[in-house]
Amino acid sequence: MITFPSTTLLWLLGALLAALVAGSVARFASLRNADETLRRKRLASLRTWWILAIVWGGCLLLGHLGICLLLTVVSIVAFYEYAGLLGIRESQRPAVLAAYAIAVINYLLILFNQAAAFVVFVPLGALAIVSLVQILQGQAKDYIRITSAIFWGMMTLFYGMGHAAYLFIHPAFAGGPAGPAGWFLYLMILTESNDIFQALVGRSIGADKRHLITPTLSPNKTWQGFFSGLLATLALAILLAPWLTTLNHIKEPLLLGLVVAIAGFFGDINMSGIKRDSGVKDGSHLLPGMGGLVDRIDSLTFTAPAFVYLLGAGLV
Repeated sequence: MITFPSTTLLWLLGALLAALVAGSVARFASLRNADETLRRKRLASLRTWWILAIVWGGCLLLGHLGICLLLTVVSIVAFYEYAGLLGIRESQRPAVLAAYAIAVINYLLILFNQAAAFVVFVPLGALAIVSLVQILQGQAKDYIRITSAIFWGMMTLFYGMGHAAYLFIHPAFAGGPAGPAGWFLYLMILTESNDIFQALVGRSIGADKRHLITPTLSPNKTWQGFFSGLLATLALAILLAPWLTTLNHIKEPLLLGLVVAIAGFFGDINMSGIKRDSGVKDGSHLLPGMGGLVDRIDSLTFTAPAFVYLLGAGLV
């Protein structure tokens, strides 16, 4: 299960570390004359980025096993936040506990190369399991609302994000300079870069009401931010493709970058809709300066399946 990381992967992680150092220096410089409250928030965000980079990088070095372990923990914690947002964490304890068990099984299927079982387990099996738990409790009140809410959380936080680990056992991602780890890193860089550039441009330009995309669901989403994230994602998709993937023609990373940018936007908006419906801004305060895990992985829940099926189906 554990394989020694390739030299290419080590060089790539070193390059990302250097980029993070450069970004940290730039942030310190930009905050020299900033308001103290803003300064603390931005530095807290920077510290969180360092912690996340170290954890993700360490797990990536462990390969298939490390990513499955990491995403299992992330999925469970994110679902804990999600259940809290819906107000069902305590009132629906048996169903929520069943969801945690389903998360573990979901990633065990990937860990033990059970690709066919992974593809159908959450969409079919998990729905049946949670429905059965609700039925055995005699949960007639709000049965559809609660069962569908739990199922929606499992589909996004377990099944959707699980595709990031699924690419380690999908034959379409076996090749490349760094193997499946390179494809995983490619997906993560494109997804997070899209998020970062959308947020940076949105903050720097300001949320002009004339340029808002979804003023009710996400008041800070502007067309300027969206297109900035799209352009950054397209550029990185082209630049990184030779180092991380087997994509040869420029049209392939261009199409992939386009799909990741659009899917990431809708993943973000999806979670924003859930939070707005719950009357909160952040999923939790687990990640200082960023909110909760659901705030950090919302885009990945849509980009991972889009990435896997676009390439796995031979559409690119």
